[in-house]
Amino acid sequence: MRQRWNWGAIVLIAFVVLPAAGMADGFEYAEDELAFTLNPLHESSMAETRLNELLFESLWGPGYDGSPEPRLADAYELAPDRKSMTVYLRENLLWSDGERITAEDVEFTVKAYQNPRTGSPDRSRLSFIEKASAVAEFTVKFTFHDSESEPLPKLYFKILPEHRFEGTAIERTHPFWFKPTTSGPYELASQDLGTWSLKTNPEAVRPPTVGTVKVREMPDKNQQVSSLGYGYIQAMINVPAQYLPEVERSRAADLIPYQSKSWWYLGMNTKDPELKKVSVRNAVARALDLDQALSLIGEGYRISGPFVPSSKYYNHSDSVQLIDIDDMEASALLEQAGYARGDTGMWARRGEPLSIRVFYRAGMGDQGQTVALNVQSQLRRFGIDATDPVAMDKSVWNEKVFGDRDFDLVLDSWSFDENENIFDLFHSGGTQNFVGYNNKSVDSLLEKALAETDPAAKVAYMQEVHKVLATDQPYVFLWSLRSYTALRREVESVFIQPFYYFSQFPDWRVTSKR
Repeated sequence: MRQRWNWGAIVLIAFVVLPAAGMADGFEYAEDELAFTLNPLHESSMAETRLNELLFESLWGPGYDGSPEPRLADAYELAPDRKSMTVYLRENLLWSDGERITAEDVEFTVKAYQNPRTGSPDRSRLSFIEKASAVAEFTVKFTFHDSESEPLPKLYFKILPEHRFEGTAIERTHPFWFKPTTSGPYELASQDLGTWSLKTNPEAVRPPTVGTVKVREMPDKNQQVSSLGYGYIQAMINVPAQYLPEVERSRAADLIPYQSKSWWYLGMNTKDPELKKVSVRNAVARALDLDQALSLIGEGYRISGPFVPSSKYYNHSDSVQLIDIDDMEASALLEQAGYARGDTGMWARRGEPLSIRVFYRAGMGDQGQTVALNVQSQLRRFGIDATDPVAMDKSVWNEKVFGDRDFDLVLDSWSFDENENIFDLFHSGGTQNFVGYNNKSVDSLLEKALAETDPAAKVAYMQEVHKVLATDQPYVFLWSLRSYTALRREVESVFIQPFYYFSQFPDWRVTSKR
């Protein structure tokens, strides 16, 4: 049976809830680091995800109640065996350059994501699709590898315009990264140093109320708070704990708590001759007082594996425990690996000290620097020669960490949508497995979980993955922070969802400044 949405009813509801206000003042917000690419195929940071929400539409997206709502799609038919699905696009939709949005664009997008030469970090996200075929101008058929009981949330990926590309192998350097053709509420107006400026897309599927959007790179949180207070920006995406009181005292902005499936980690290069040893990685983890490090940057929840504690995949069993500081156990593990503590108090093996180079992503801002310095201090206290932490901007990060694998210990965070797909992080062939982790048991579990259609069985597989990773420690799993964002009070009708910060931005309004 074809599932179709009543677009007239949807438009009427939006009109009643949000009376027409005309094009209001522009909206400006700050990011700790600027989006490096505007091509959804290659996005690898939340700054890029947020910006691309404003530029591109997907077939479906998260609605106000969290359930899938149609964007480019109009209706669908799911086969009785749930191994195929026919999607009917809304007709007469246009790209920002005036070209039609068709089923050919959908087929092309799937092939581009799946093409290994594209190198998309989200390649495995579309691995459930065996084939995408444009069977008519506005009709596309998906064939799945296995039965899909709930395929709509898996179709949130952004659709790209086929006519802008020469083939499905799309390199990061393709001009689309800074000159995109869009389907979302906005199109690119200009790019200046540290700034992306957007203007309304006249062909938008969901026309926005706010006329222009500008995103500014502001690594300094003090500058963000000051700019928010004076009205130079309307939103501060992430407010660290130490700045909460200052924003709370402001009469111009409100703090909004929001849930996120985001967690911090210390990634260890398993290609390193010493860090490839499980005992050494576990010793490093037990040399750190993670509660102390967390207290320096705010409040959150310690984790023992690659999920937030509220996740259905998180393994809460007694067999998986948080790792607490334990100098005696850490020492025993290093001795097991052949290390001895010399007269200087530093650990060495065969005369060579255990030395670790510490890096952190510059986009982590003040919080990242604080934690990295604390980690360095604690490792040195324990007798590990940890270097001064080095901040890497996005381009250097891509080159050194993902490209050359030239690092020992790196601090960063991951954010996930509701699918919480960690396949590419820990599978030996994963596109984001930059630590070089390789465990056949984990590979098998991840492959089974990816193909599993029974939700309970998938939970069991993922919880077992959690258990193994908690033992192997390719990452030191740190914490999930409590998240707050701040918006000035002239921004109204705000609705923020986990991961999808700007999903409902077309309904936001900016009134005259108060």
